[in-house]
Formats: sequence, C-alpha cells, structure tokens
Amino acid sequence: MGEGRNQQLSAYDGAVGIAGSACPEIPRDERGACELAGRQLALHAPSYRTSPTCKGCDGGPWPCSTVQGAIQYADPRYN
Repeated sequence: MGEGRNQQLSAYDGAVGIAGSACPEIPRDERGACELAGRQLALHAPSYRTSPTCKGCDGGPWPCSTVQGAIQYADPRYN
C-alpha cells in the first residue's frame, strides 16, 4: 500500500472521528454538515484497507468523490 493510500485512509479515519464526535461548541449548522458527512462516510466506506473499493459505489474505486467531499464537510475548518 502506497503512501498516498495511507494518507487517504488517515484522512478518512480522521473525518469519521470528527463526524462521530458531538462537540457542543460546534455551531448547529456546522454540526448538521458534520452529521451529513458522517452518514456519507459510513455509506461509502472502504471495503478493506490494502486495496479498497467503495462499498457505496458497488465496488467502484475508493476514495470516491462522495468520500472526498465528506472528508471536507466533516472538518469544521471547511464549513
């Protein structure tokens, strides 16, 4: 597994962690974006870690565009 794939998986794991946390200091509109991102990340999870495909895209390449967008939505710095 290449360094690029490790970075993608690390970004995914970080976004899942952010989306799963219920920080009370996050404004309500950002919290809504974060919750939406969490649902998208769950639906488009990687099939496995070594050579993942997207579970939400019927075996398409991972990370798909949905995951790439959800990673940004999960991070309050981008909202």
